[in-house]
Formats: sequence, structure tokens, C-alpha cells
Amino acid sequence: MNDSKNEIVIRGILKRVTFRNHSNGYSVLKVLLNNDRDLLTVTGHCQEMHAGTHIIAQGEFANHPKFGRQLRASLIEEELPSTPHNIKKYLSSGLIKGIGKKTAEALVNALGENVLEVIHNNPKALAKIPGVGRYKASLIHEAFSERNEEREIVRYLVERNISPGLAQRIFEQYREGTLQILNKDPYLLARQMKGIGFATADSIAMNMGLKPDAPQRLKAGLYYALEKATEDGHCFLPQDLLYQNAIRLLGLETAEDLQTKLQELIEDNYVVQEDENIFLRYLAQAEDFVARFIAQRASQTQENLFLDEKIKRALKHTEAELGIEFSIEQRKAVEASTRQKLLVITGGPGCGKTTIIRAISFLFEFAGKKVLLAAPTGRAAQRMSQSCNMPAQTIHRLLQYNPSTGGFVHGINDPLFGDIVIIDEASMIDILLAKDLFSAIPSNATLLLVGDKDQLPSVGPGRVFSDILSVPTVQTIELSHLFRRSEQSTINSIAHMVNAGIVPDIPEPDGETKVDAYFLPRNHPKEAAKTIEKLVSDQLLKKFNLKFNDITVLTPSNRGPLGTIALNQQLQEAINPLNSKNPDLELKLEHATFRVGDRVCQRVNNYLIDNFGVFNGDVGFVESVNVREQSLVVELWDGRLVKYEKADLSQLSLAYAISVHRAQGSEIPCVVLALDRSHHKLLERQLIYTGITRAKQLLVIVGQRQAFALACKRAIARKRFTHLRSKIQML
Repeated sequence: MNDSKNEIVIRGILKRVTFRNHSNGYSVLKVLLNNDRDLLTVTGHCQEMHAGTHIIAQGEFANHPKFGRQLRASLIEEELPSTPHNIKKYLSSGLIKGIGKKTAEALVNALGENVLEVIHNNPKALAKIPGVGRYKASLIHEAFSERNEEREIVRYLVERNISPGLAQRIFEQYREGTLQILNKDPYLLARQMKGIGFATADSIAMNMGLKPDAPQRLKAGLYYALEKATEDGHCFLPQDLLYQNAIRLLGLETAEDLQTKLQELIEDNYVVQEDENIFLRYLAQAEDFVARFIAQRASQTQENLFLDEKIKRALKHTEAELGIEFSIEQRKAVEASTRQKLLVITGGPGCGKTTIIRAISFLFEFAGKKVLLAAPTGRAAQRMSQSCNMPAQTIHRLLQYNPSTGGFVHGINDPLFGDIVIIDEASMIDILLAKDLFSAIPSNATLLLVGDKDQLPSVGPGRVFSDILSVPTVQTIELSHLFRRSEQSTINSIAHMVNAGIVPDIPEPDGETKVDAYFLPRNHPKEAAKTIEKLVSDQLLKKFNLKFNDITVLTPSNRGPLGTIALNQQLQEAINPLNSKNPDLELKLEHATFRVGDRVCQRVNNYLIDNFGVFNGDVGFVESVNVREQSLVVELWDGRLVKYEKADLSQLSLAYAISVHRAQGSEIPCVVLALDRSHHKLLERQLIYTGITRAKQLLVIVGQRQAFALACKRAIARKRFTHLRSKIQML
């Protein structure tokens, strides 16, 4: 046990395990204290234990609103019993493989208080006991020794300031090889264990006595610097910039020691060097594949897919069926889709992108062709399905994740089955998803990519959509004609003005004029936050007859008084306050508090949490919480009920307010957009344009007009290090 002035130590007998998370060892135990008749609830991380186990725990007492007094343990360990009676109960508990009640009794009767020592150190003596034999003795010895080893390894890690929960997770990953792995290279944890990054691995390494200039640390720092760069959209870093970032990360003075370590990473095939640029190997491979695919497709045309006369008849039929008249640009796009193996269409709001998808889908279906529709997000896929009256799905579901391989079912060796694959919101696709998607496109199929080149690029590495658009050999069509219905939309007019660098004059509410866009000037962030609270919780619902689900607050940042974290906390208290009479409706965690009825958002792709997977940007509502299990159930936007165990809860965040980046691919009936000078570096045209174009029926901007004007005028071409365009053109 560790020394701590604020913690107490208790000893007792485990009566039952109320809950256990097998991935990290978090458990809720009912323990009978020595010389006590009452059971104490003990919560914390520990190895697997059964009823009858003697335990020792260290922690602090706390009062749970429903379950009462508990010990929140920082450490829980098994304490081996010393009396024959208790040893017999321990051995017959089922923890030691090969020992049942009869064998336990025979061992204790034969060996008395020395039985545990004999099991651990002398399996030959154990084998001589009647009814045991050599095989069973070996089985018992191995099981007992493995359990002892787990306890010793976890204790070793905890003594080096590794939390019990993390120590248990590390042991579950590597078992008896834990110390060998950690002594050889603790930074392997960051590459091999989900949820452990460089900072955690570095802390473990330092606590285990690794020197700051150790080779493992320098190589891990270089690798992590490249990984970190992907968060800014980069596929590679110039060598000099990589050294600068690694020096800062590792606290070094020069790059002298890094140069040989980078060469070792290259020789070990972890990274790839192209001229003076350094790629993570998998990103270089993805970029090379996408470049080859696009270059090849751009040079191919479809032969006799449709006869010209048939195209004309189909176009007329499509116009009549959909009740529209194609613009020249749209007609050109539809005709091109019947001749090209690769077609890219871009356009702003109201320029007919959805109509084009409907028309081309209808045309191919009319001709008896197989049409596949997909988009990066579930909401965008749902919108495609509704507009085209055909099935549509996320790209991830289209490709079908295979948990046994960690990849997708469909790829080069098992392509999709279809004559045309249409992808909406293609600007959201990063280089890795592009590689997975393009590898699954049938050789004889048409690929149609549709998106808005002026929206934010993908969150992940690369700028795939823009790069493909800029290649002269790729057939691209830009839709620029604003249709009459769209011209009447103030939101669309504002979006096009912003995109042109013009600051639109958005009116303030006057109580009489009813438009679909308003500006509420607020000079102070706290004042703006209070206005947003009133809008979302009351005013918009009454004045515009909106439902709560129709409204989403968008903001450029996660931090600050008008960031997602602060706004979500404020809006949660206003819209879904704690029910003091029923604390079981709330689950408090380190990163957030969730209540039944809260709107939540998935922050990363998780293919394993549900049969169909849950993906970044999926939104839902908390349907129920289980305080004892530290779990909750979310009803997702598509109606599925998904259970989140404690280990998965860090992937969820409140979603009353979300970042503009996270809103990509969504159409939201009512957008409340928060803007403030404190957002400074984030105030730029592309981000504001993306936020505005999410609004379908109503846009309300709250904040400072100066901040809005700055964002409209500020076109920041944030550089992303990628060679995709040049690689395509070289092929």
C-alpha cells in the first residue's frame, strides 16, 4: 500500500462483485470488514476476484446520493489468507484453475498453513498428494503463479505512479510480458494501446527511470510529432520542421541526437522519406494509392454506357419526374456522368448539388444500373436517401468494417457491386478514408464525388477533394447558378456574399419583419452566452414554432466562454437541470456530466460498440444511465439504442453546442452561431461559411459584428503538407 495522509486502509472479505469492467478492471465490490457485520461498498480498479477473497484496499470515504457510504479506492489488492479455514475458502473460490471444493480440502488437510507456499514453489510435492497428480499439480501451480505475477506487476506499476486502472489495462494487454515490454520500450504503449498517447507513455517511461535522451524516447518523439501533425491536416512534415517540433516536444536543445534516430525509423520502415519530407509510412502509402487511382480514372471514359438519344429521353423523363428544369451546368453534369469513369461536381448552397445527385441516381436506375449512395456522416447519408428515395449509408457502413482484421470487408480483393458510386459531402473525406473507399470501387463503375470546395477541408489529413478538383485532367463541373427558390433564401444569399469576401448586412430582430437570418449584437462573451441560453431554451421555440431538436448552437472553438465546453455546461443547466429527487438520472465523470435527456455526440469512429458501429459526428439523446455500472444508453439519430460502457464514455460529449468542424455534413433546421473576438485565429471566411451553410431554415448569429466582419474578410489559406496533387500530375 502507498502512503497517503488523506487515505485509509481497510481489510475484509469479499462477499460479492456487483459490477466489473473487464477491459480496465474497474469494479464495485461488497466487502465484509473484519469484526463487522455490515457490508461496505468499495469501488476501484483491481484484478479479477471472487467471493471469499481476502482484500486490502486504500482510499477515501465518500457518500453516494443513493448507495450511501462508499470507499473510493486508489488501490485494491488481494491479501492471501493465513488460517487453514480461510485458505480452504480462498482455494475453492474458483480463482485458481484446477481447484474445486474437494481438492481444496485435500490440499489443506495434507499441507495445512503451508499449502500456498507449496503450490507456488514446489509443484512436485503437490503432485504427491492423493487425487492431484503431476498434470493437475502443474495446472494449479501455473494458475496460482500467474495470479501472483499479476498482483506483483500491477503493484510495481502503481508504485511508479501509474494509476491502478491504467496498470490493470496494461497488464490485460501484455500479461506476463508486461515488464519486458515496458523495460524494452514503454512508448510501444502509445502505438499499441487505445487511449494511451505519447504524454502518458512518456510519463510512464520517466517514472520507470528512462533517461530523457534514451533512444526509445527520441524515436517515439519523432513518430509522435508526425502523428500530431495529422491533427492539423498534414500528410507529412518537412524534415527541418519535424526536428523543430520534436525538439520542443522532448525538451531538447538541438536536433543532433534526432538525426540518427530518424534514420533508424526510416530503416525500420516506420516512416518514409521523400526528398526532404517525412511521412508516416501508412500516410505515404495512402497518398500514393489515391494518386494512382485518380490518375488512372481521369484518363478513362465509359464506352456506350448510354446512347445519346437515350440520354436525351432520360433527361426529359427525369425533369418531368422530378418537376425541374436543368440548368446548362446541370445538364452538362448529368451527361458527363454517363461518359466519365470519374466526375467531380462542386457548388455552393442553392446551386443544385442535391438535384444533380437525384437526377443522376434516377437516370442510372432508369437505365437498369446499380446505384450506390454514400456520405461521410450518417446525417448526410440520411439526407441523400430522403432526397433520392433510394438507400444511402455512411462510407464506413458501405465498406463494412471487419473487426477480426481491423479493416474493411470491401477493398481491392472484394470490390463493391455497383455501376455508379455517388459520394456526397466529399470535401470531408481525408486521405485515409479516400484510400479505403477508392480501393473498393469496381473497375467498370463510375465514381461521382459531390461537395463544396469552399467549405472547411477534412478534419483528418490531406485536402483530397480540393486537390482532385485542381488537377486539369480530371473532369470537374462547378455549379454556380443560384436557383429562384434559393435566391429567395437570405441564408443562401449571406453564404454567397461571405464566400466572396463581402460582409452582409444581417438585420436585427425588430418584432415585425420575418426573415430567415438575424444578427443579435453582443459585445461581451458572457452576455452573448446568456442570450444564446435564452434563445435555445425559450425564445426560438415560441417565436418560430421550433422543436428543441431543430436547434443547434455552433461555435468556432471548444475553449473559452463561448466554446463548446462552457456553452454545453450552461445549456445543460438551463435545458436539462439535475433532478434532485432522482439522482439516478445523472452520471458524473471526469470529463463531463451526463443526464437522461441530454443531447450527446460521438467524437470518434467506433466500429465495435454496436453491430453497425458508431461514427464521429453521430448525435443522439441519453435514454438511461446506470450509476453503479458507470454506463449509459444513447438513442442515436437513426433510432438505435446503443449502450456505452465506462471505457467508451470518453468518446461522448454534450452536443447542445458543437464546433463548426463537427457540424460538417449536417443540415440543421436552426443554427445559432456564436462569434466573438476571443475566437481570434479561428475567425476566417471558410469556417464562417461552413457554419452558415449548415442552417436550413433559420440562422441566428450572436456576438460582435466586428468579429463577423473580420471573419468575412479574412481568407486564410492554411497550408496542409500533402503531395497528392503533384503525384497525380506526375503519373
